[in-house]
Amino acid sequence: MSKKQLSSMKSAEDFASMCSMKRALKSHPVFANGGEGIVVLIAPENHAPVRYGPAILDQLFPYDDFRRNDRGFMYVLKGEKLSRTLDAFRDDCLKKRRAIIIVEHGANIPTEIKVGADVVIDIPPLTPRDLQIVCRIVLRIKVTIDEAKRAAAYPEQLLWSALRPGRSMSSVLDRLASAGPDQEGPSTHRPSREIPALENMFGYGDAKAWGMQLAQDLEDWRNGVIDWDDVDRGIVLSGAPGVGKTIFAQAVAKQCGVKLIATSLGQWQSRGHLGDLLKAMRADFVSARAAVPSILFVDELDSIGDRQKFKHDNADHSIQVVNAFLEQLDGIGGRQGVIVMGATNHYDRIDPAVVRAGRLERHVAIPLPDAADRLRILAQYVDFSIPAVELQELVVPTQGMSGADLAQAARHARRAARRGKRNLTIDDVLKGLPEVVRLTDEHRYANAVHECGHTLVGVRLGVGTYVGTRLVEQISLGKGANSQAGAAYFEMPMIAHRGRANYSDRIAMTMAGLAAEELIFGETYDGAGAGPSSDLARATWLATMMETSFGMGASYRHCVATDDDALEALRRSDPDLRKRIDAKLAHEFSRAKGILEKERDVLLALAKELFDRCSLDPERVDEIVKRVSRDKIGA
Repeated sequence: MSKKQLSSMKSAEDFASMCSMKRALKSHPVFANGGEGIVVLIAPENHAPVRYGPAILDQLFPYDDFRRNDRGFMYVLKGEKLSRTLDAFRDDCLKKRRAIIIVEHGANIPTEIKVGADVVIDIPPLTPRDLQIVCRIVLRIKVTIDEAKRAAAYPEQLLWSALRPGRSMSSVLDRLASAGPDQEGPSTHRPSREIPALENMFGYGDAKAWGMQLAQDLEDWRNGVIDWDDVDRGIVLSGAPGVGKTIFAQAVAKQCGVKLIATSLGQWQSRGHLGDLLKAMRADFVSARAAVPSILFVDELDSIGDRQKFKHDNADHSIQVVNAFLEQLDGIGGRQGVIVMGATNHYDRIDPAVVRAGRLERHVAIPLPDAADRLRILAQYVDFSIPAVELQELVVPTQGMSGADLAQAARHARRAARRGKRNLTIDDVLKGLPEVVRLTDEHRYANAVHECGHTLVGVRLGVGTYVGTRLVEQISLGKGANSQAGAAYFEMPMIAHRGRANYSDRIAMTMAGLAAEELIFGETYDGAGAGPSSDLARATWLATMMETSFGMGASYRHCVATDDDALEALRRSDPDLRKRIDAKLAHEFSRAKGILEKERDVLLALAKELFDRCSLDPERVDEIVKRVSRDKIGA
């Protein structure tokens, strides 16, 4: 056993497993010294085969050369289908120069594996001598043989829990001696809040539909209805922090009835140098394969990086990590029963090779929950103790909140109720939510005029399909909340012929809110320019793209810039471009104002209706337009 192998085993339990495996392999000296052979090792009772994964990797890949295809390993588990076990043996072990097969205690060893193996050996249990070596090498603890004998007499899981770096063996033995048997009676502690199955989760949009379909596909695969090739085997989940990507993975695993192995680059890095990292990565994939059907969940997938963007001194190290991850994905893709799920807050930072077809090709963005889902999530977190009618009061103050935010608000509410020694109420929840501000009538009427300006100009110019207009009476001051006091909604076709006139109409509609304000109030307000999604920001973007990318400006030259920062830099550096954009915006503002001037009465009638009812729909807009026309004719 080399010093490199010794130092790479960071866990005392892993190192102990390697010691036991080394002693078992002495029965096959040729294999133990690096020679050819297929070795079957039977795990001791109550020892999961997967615990020997790191030891297998050290035995087969002592120099971290995971690319060698003449080495193989597998697990034989109780209750596993014979056909699946034999397929794994033929694919992973039979034709390999060196192969290790770990058999779960009590599992049947198929005849084909028995006759193909060079030797079938029982892995011996932990000995006091093994424990002495583990403590000295891994934990830096000096242990006498008598102390090791006493400690080895305890159940191993208790032993590994008690053994800690720097903790003396006398302290370990005291802890073990004072530990009584686990009580089977009822616990006085309330159990942790259980993650429900996916079907009972809310706020996940298309991701939930994917997870439910996966559960059905896995059931069909188990029953032989479909082949593994028909199962969606990889997905990347993206979304803002707190939307619940990790909880989603747990809910999917529960819905599918499969084991979840959760990991991340950070966990792999914690094992040590590059070789340790790669071994930890491979071990997790090994664990997933041993537990099929299973889900391997890799959090913060973007932290693995994109090879095209590595420019730092450690680029070679990072490239090796990405390459190793790709190798594992390719290996897992050819083996049945493993779903790989990645999660990220930055999908654009993932190496394109990771998300290409055949790997993690499916991408689903998890949105922030909408109003209905926010209320359902809160209802779950407060154990349905608040009537649904009262929960409606929480729609506005929870705007922009993620699932994690809602969970935190529910925790604060439950704590307040406990301290008051009373049942939880809606007021307890409200106290933990952002402040809500009710708008004045003057403010709301100005917003109504603004939104009806968009509505009327958009309808008259035929910009998309008009859906409706809304006006709010109060807004939340919470971080991430939607501060819009109203909006006009138009559906744009996904595919359409869009010429200069179409884009000009869209700019005119976008500027129409400002135009309505100037027409009715004699001045414009600052709401149209607040933030990157404001009216002025969207109109400026459209005008800039017409000039620089769409071939609708002063030249046909194409510009690759599309994001706000790049376009702003372009405008700042080109005075002529700024002038053309300014002229375009001014022209479309004037055109929108001209439309509204001609239909001032319609604009005012629509604004009054929106102010009174807080919403407009296409039918009601059409009725108001016809009514105003009739009144003019009658006058």
